[in-house]
Amino acid sequence: MSKEPSRPTHDEGRVIADVWSRTEPKYRRRAVILLLINVCLFSGLGCVAYWLRTGIVFAPRMQGYSQALADTFNPTLDNEYTPIGLSLGPISVESVPMMVPVLGLILAALVSIPILITILYRLPCALPFIAVVGFIAVMPWLAIALTVSCLLISLSPMRIRSRFAGALFALVPVVIYFFMASRQASSAVADLTNPADRIKLLAPLILAVIASAIFMGVVLIIAHIVKYRPGAVAPLLAAMFLAPAAMFEFQVGRDELHYSLLEQRYGPGSEYFVSRSIAEEFDRAVEKTLARQFAGGMSYEDVRDKVELKWLLALDDEAELLFTRYKDSAARAADRFVLLFPGSIYAPSAKYIEGRALDMNVDVERFREKRELVFYDDFPSARSRRAWELIEHLAPDSPPAAVALLRLARLDARAGEVDQAIDRLNILSQRFGTNAFRTDEVTTSKAINAIMQRDPPEKGLDISIAQQVTEGRKLLGLLDSNRDPLWGDAPIVVFLSLDPRDPLYAKNLNAIAERFPACQLADNLELYASLAVKDIEERAEMLAAIVSEHGESDAFCEALFQLGVARQSLRQAADSRTAYEHVVQNCSESVWREQAESRMRQLDRTATEGV
Repeated sequence: MSKEPSRPTHDEGRVIADVWSRTEPKYRRRAVILLLINVCLFSGLGCVAYWLRTGIVFAPRMQGYSQALADTFNPTLDNEYTPIGLSLGPISVESVPMMVPVLGLILAALVSIPILITILYRLPCALPFIAVVGFIAVMPWLAIALTVSCLLISLSPMRIRSRFAGALFALVPVVIYFFMASRQASSAVADLTNPADRIKLLAPLILAVIASAIFMGVVLIIAHIVKYRPGAVAPLLAAMFLAPAAMFEFQVGRDELHYSLLEQRYGPGSEYFVSRSIAEEFDRAVEKTLARQFAGGMSYEDVRDKVELKWLLALDDEAELLFTRYKDSAARAADRFVLLFPGSIYAPSAKYIEGRALDMNVDVERFREKRELVFYDDFPSARSRRAWELIEHLAPDSPPAAVALLRLARLDARAGEVDQAIDRLNILSQRFGTNAFRTDEVTTSKAINAIMQRDPPEKGLDISIAQQVTEGRKLLGLLDSNRDPLWGDAPIVVFLSLDPRDPLYAKNLNAIAERFPACQLADNLELYASLAVKDIEERAEMLAAIVSEHGESDAFCEALFQLGVARQSLRQAADSRTAYEHVVQNCSESVWREQAESRMRQLDRTATEGV
């Protein structure tokens, strides 16, 4: 009967229990050299493990490294520093299921190699590998669990007598740690509504345990067959941690990580351009400026106005607004991504992030009145034109292209190219109009989250195609109905060049009416001037007058709808419903009919809830 692979072998009368059992200098030199090579390769795997979580290649060189290590021992923090953090992002297994085997194999290599080194090279040789897990992969809790595992196998007689059984026994502390890590992530798991996504979140940990057992069994069998010669064992260990890195490169791709980080930092869900109250920060800045010597004899009001101006221009570093810097930083990061990965499926989404950042503005009126930072991006900047044109060229049928067509149409109209703007809006309606609602449903359907199927590249951008089509139809109606026989397109061009959130918007509308008397756009100018009135009762009265005076104009349907909105805000439900019903009856071909029907359903829900 053949000898069990787990038992030590004999070579010329010597018991060969591990690679150090061969005392000849050539074997010792080979073992040391190959062990050092394995440490270097394992360090590379540790870098990959940390890079997948942060985009940073070498953790010890990053700013705040000591704090990051300390945070791993803080139980109140999130799961970023645990193995479950690999599943959560930046590339989540929910969005890219191929990350399940990649992360599972990475964790399996991080777990099994120190244990195998303890069995084949003895415990002291495993310490550098454990250090890599703790200080380079920045998983100190896993490193602690591995230390316990290696001590168990080192002190157990199973290291020599039944190596595979000992290796499985050494996995117990790691399995306990994985279980605790998964329990720590219970809140993240609970947020996932699709059961398949919950399984995918925990799958890398399960796969890591299974793969570790398989890896260790294969390596131990081969090591027994070759009589623990280091030249045969080291390549097997190297292959174990090269395999997941190769799988990530060829099955997932670096662009996936770089785009995930880009979206995380600058996308709709990022920390940038988040609306918030800054009243306390503003008051502190005013007091600090007032206390400075160079403020001289300036009054409090003068200092406040000075600080307000600096904040609006985003020049005060101490206020941490830096609005212009944020915009430019986001645009540069997105542009850099496209330069690095021009053929990536995420290139259009990256350009969307760039265009959105360049279009971002601060609502000045809200800042002055309530000291709130409120951002908007629906008044496109000429700086973003290149980004939107590239999106429309690269991915004409994608959701970002719907946004691009609408914003390019606005830019074209403001530049006097009204015919080109109308052409773009017609393309938007034809390309996306009939499929707008269906496309949005497909984007969020459970079918997209099927096993091993990636989410669409633009999922995290929060784009509503239906909204783009609706806004496009509104603009198209405005352009089609107001090309003036006397003044040409000039009134439209000037009107569309005005930002509705500008504090001087109403005044500028009146200036257009005076500049182009009796122009085709006059009724619309009157309508938008009324919408700029802050007092809702006064606004409702002005809108009612417009409805009665301009029953045949193109502004009638919108004025009637806005009258319903104003009366709804005044809690005049019956009058509001009447206005909406008139929109439905008299504006059957208008985009405002759909808006009115939606508002009527809202009134019905409110009435039902109030019963």
